[in-house]
Amino acid sequence: MNRYIWEELKRIIIKKKIWIAVIFMVTIVFGLASTLKTNTLEVQIQKYKALLVNQKMGRDKADSELKKAEFSRDIVSTQKEIKDREEQLNEIKNYDRSKLDQRIQKLERENNPENEYKLLQLKYEKKYNIEKSELIPKGMYSAMEILAYFIPVFFLLILIVFLSDIVSGDYSPNTIKNLVTKPISRKKIVLSKFAASMILSAATLIISTLIFILEAGIHLGFSDLRLPFDIDAKYVFDSSLTLSPITSQMRYVSGSRSIIPLWSAIIEMVLIAIIVSIAIVSIILFISVLCRNSLISSLISFMLIGGTAVWYLFGFAGRYVVSAKYGVLVKFLPVPYIVDVISTLSGDISVQLTSTINVAFILITCLVWTLVMLFLSSYVFGKRDFD
Repeated sequence: MNRYIWEELKRIIIKKKIWIAVIFMVTIVFGLASTLKTNTLEVQIQKYKALLVNQKMGRDKADSELKKAEFSRDIVSTQKEIKDREEQLNEIKNYDRSKLDQRIQKLERENNPENEYKLLQLKYEKKYNIEKSELIPKGMYSAMEILAYFIPVFFLLILIVFLSDIVSGDYSPNTIKNLVTKPISRKKIVLSKFAASMILSAATLIISTLIFILEAGIHLGFSDLRLPFDIDAKYVFDSSLTLSPITSQMRYVSGSRSIIPLWSAIIEMVLIAIIVSIAIVSIILFISVLCRNSLISSLISFMLIGGTAVWYLFGFAGRYVVSAKYGVLVKFLPVPYIVDVISTLSGDISVQLTSTINVAFILITCLVWTLVMLFLSSYVFGKRDFD
């Protein structure tokens, strides 16, 4: 079967060689353009403050309560961005490695839950003997931000372009008849196409990540490799909390968050994206098996995968009232976890979906989608008459 996987992979690469060249160039240009637009923390704060002024003006001029609520939600988000960056900038300016023990002991004596993250960060800085220059966001942080934009905007589109005709595209030149006459079962044909698609999608994401790291690192430097990054925050539903357009009923579980080096966070983010993309690839494969026309399979894949991503980004994420109603269903879809991969990594995806989400749940969800789609693809392909 390995031979058929590599034959299928070779066939896809040859068939899509022009698209591969175009996507490769677009990835380089996108990464370079994004890197050149990277601003210092001071500039980011000023831009967010200008945005905040415009948002407040928009809220004051809004002619409906719904629009006012949307502006209020955006204002809260912008204020949080400003606060986080000001605290980060203040931490960098006042950083003194020789006083880390003193600051840690002070926070431990205070025993204030609000200081949990600050205490974690100080312990991390002490453990890894972090220099002041390593706390300044540089190339690695910029690469991570670029990747977070690239995945929902380009990567999903790349999957659809590459794979939506992986089966349906064989009908036009009638190569499907030659394929099913080979000494291999139809089930293995489907599995070989899936494996080739999985390899291609993973390779695309890994190569894109390396491109962004190189571009951002060369331009901005690699000194932030060990910049602290928080992951795995846990949240539980708390009905006593107020539900509104700007507040969620998900309560943070004290002590659940951990901090890791930025380079490790990027690796984990890519692994999460690859795992979720496997489930999405299986869905695209099933659509391609169902359709005899590659254009139709491409359109259906684009509407289902792309449409779900757009709906999540602009009609669901950050809308806590909507999330409280439908998050219990949306959490079983794989698309949100790749569209909002940073939140998936940090654990904040639980707040977005008003449900307790962890890595195990995401793995099980993606595994179930993959197995169901592969079973349906194999069944349909096995029953299809190609005469």
